[in-house]
Amino acid sequence: MPTLSEEIVEEVQKRSAALEHLPGIRMAAISLGYTFVELDNETMGVCFTSRSASASCTHYAKAGTLVQKHILELTELMLSPHPLEKSVGIAAVNALSQVIMDHESNHYCFADREFLQILPFLDMPVKVGMVGSIGPFISFFLRKTPSLVVVDDNPALSAGIQTNGHIISRNLADLADAEVLIITGSSAAVADFDQVIEIAKAACFIGVVGPSAGWLPDPVFRRGVHAVGATKITDVPGARRAILEGGGASHIMACGRKYTVTTQEPEANA
Repeated sequence: MPTLSEEIVEEVQKRSAALEHLPGIRMAAISLGYTFVELDNETMGVCFTSRSASASCTHYAKAGTLVQKHILELTELMLSPHPLEKSVGIAAVNALSQVIMDHESNHYCFADREFLQILPFLDMPVKVGMVGSIGPFISFFLRKTPSLVVVDDNPALSAGIQTNGHIISRNLADLADAEVLIITGSSAAVADFDQVIEIAKAACFIGVVGPSAGWLPDPVFRRGVHAVGATKITDVPGARRAILEGGGASHIMACGRKYTVTTQEPEANA
């Protein structure tokens, strides 16, 4: 069975064939927090920048060549073993996915509420698991449930029980009994998404969320995901400036419009 990344690249490349014109690449940049690919039709795709293990000031040996590539060639970098190339590939996939989704908007069910507002079961004491830490989501879940486990390998986060009661873990197996599972787009991009889905067999609801999750959602829906929340960049110059100056998810969302795509819209919470 192909990996999620392989399916996403195949889906984007196959469906891009229906476009009258494939946009060219205006700019590609690997910045501290996020990577972006900007197309010449005012579309931008972004992705969390994977940590670089470079021992020198050169983090990417092929710097200066990315903008010369065809957009479909850039999307294939999502399959690269090089972490920075992978981030570029995902950003390219996300940019082209936005073009395809605009072209085929009737193909998707867009929720009329934000991602957190469509989550089911949170009026009950369910067990929530997250792959990747999102501060506002942690605060939200702690108001709703007594059980929250966040799996994250960020060395800045100490593993164990945190002062506000949630647990930081390094072990995906700790998600086995999660009833609601949230996977950040950046985690889905850099980690083993298929392993997470395989482990979380108890999950009644699975959502993927974050600026890095702008790819076509069909492959994750086929894997049992119920909703994908991402951001469409509407202020490309603003997002470009913020990312190049070291900005993160909050800056990107300020330059865009959040949207949620669902397999079908869940019942609203009481």
